[in-house]
This record gives sequence, structure tokens and C-alpha cells, in this order.
Amino acid sequence: MRRTLTVTSSLAIAATLALTGCSSGSKKASGGETSGSGKAAATPASTLAQAKKTLDDTSGVHLKLTSDKIPPKETGLISGEGDGSHAPAFKGTIAVRIPAAGTISVPVIAVDGKVWAKTPLSPKMAPINPKQFGAPDPAKIFARDGGFSSLLVATKSPKFGDKKRDGKDIVQTVTGTLPGKVINQSLSFGKADQTYDAVYLVTDKGELRSATLTGEFYKGANDTSYTVEFTKYGQKVAVSKP
Repeated sequence: MRRTLTVTSSLAIAATLALTGCSSGSKKASGGETSGSGKAAATPASTLAQAKKTLDDTSGVHLKLTSDKIPPKETGLISGEGDGSHAPAFKGTIAVRIPAAGTISVPVIAVDGKVWAKTPLSPKMAPINPKQFGAPDPAKIFARDGGFSSLLVATKSPKFGDKKRDGKDIVQTVTGTLPGKVINQSLSFGKADQTYDAVYLVTDKGELRSATLTGEFYKGANDTSYTVEFTKYGQKVAVSKP
């Protein structure tokens, strides 16, 4: 009986030491919180950083911009759609509202720091200053440094929201706020002294699917929003001046 108790006790001690060693080693190797696969769990900030990298690394994308609740008496950007690259360059159309003339949609080419448009006053592509129409240089949106992707990592207090389906993809919602100064530097509009709400949708591949910015883009209207959608990641985009 004494020998049986001794052997049993020895086995119990050995098992305890083995389990303690495994537990200690596991914590040491993890270096922090991990997912079930052993990889570090994604955070809202890392999700946005990955989305910036994916957008910066792609050869080209298709962009669609829409707006909501722009004051009717304001001159401003209403919508836009086209293809862009990190040259930076863009070709497509933009629509602006001019109170005296209504909403005008025009073909646009932007490359080499210049913007051309075919306006009702010009039958051919002619140089324009988009700021006169309350619009940004659309090519600037695609710049790796200071372009739209810069907004992702400048977002304050990012938080996860719901996951939802977008076509064939499941997208993760990330919310946060953006200083108006950052938006103004990237998009050439927005008030530097304001703070804007941001809602992003990011796929599980790290692609930014859409971004909605809401706030006081125009005096007295604090609920105007712009939504930018990005699709066709990896497409080749060739843009040359007219």
C-alpha cells in the first residue's frame, strides 16, 4: 500500500509540473491576446492600418462618390465616379452643384497635378481649378501620402461595429472621428476647426469597401455626408493628359 501511494503521488507531482510548464510557456509565447489561430487578434486601429496598406499597394481602383444633405444654395461637389491610380491620376466624371446653373456633370481627367474638364462652356477638355466648384483634385484622392488612405490611420478612437454582408463579402464596420484639418488636407474641402464622424466598411481581405464622412462641410449644416466606395482593386489604370 505504501509503495502504491508513493508512485501515485510522484505521478501527480510530475503531471502538475508538466501542466504548469505548458501553461507558463504558452503565456510567454503568446506575447498578448491571440485569436484561435494563434495570430494576434485584430483591433479597430490595425484593421484600418491594413486597409490603408491594401489601398496603397493596389495598382488601381474604381471609385464612386455620393453625397447627402448638401444645402441647396451651396456650390459643392455632389457626386463622382471613375478610375484612379497612385500616379496619382484619375479619369471619370464629377457632378457639382452651382446654384445659378443647377447640377452639372462633366468628364474629368486629372494627372500631373492638373485637372481638365469638358464643361458646357468648352466643347473640348480645358484646364480648370476644381476648388472654384467646391471639389478636390480627384487624382489627389489616390496619393499614397496625404491621399484618402491617410484618413484611415488618422481616425481617432476607432471602434468595431457590426459585421454585415456586402455582395459576396462580409465587411467589418469600424467607426471613429476625424479632425477637419486632416479631411481638408486630403480632399480640399471640409472645415479645419470641425470634427467629423467616420464609418468604414472593411472586407476580411483588408480592402476598404466604403467610407462615410458626416459633419459640417457647409456652414449651418452639420449632417452633410460624403460616401466614397472603392471596388475593382488591382485593375490597371492608364491616364494621360488630353
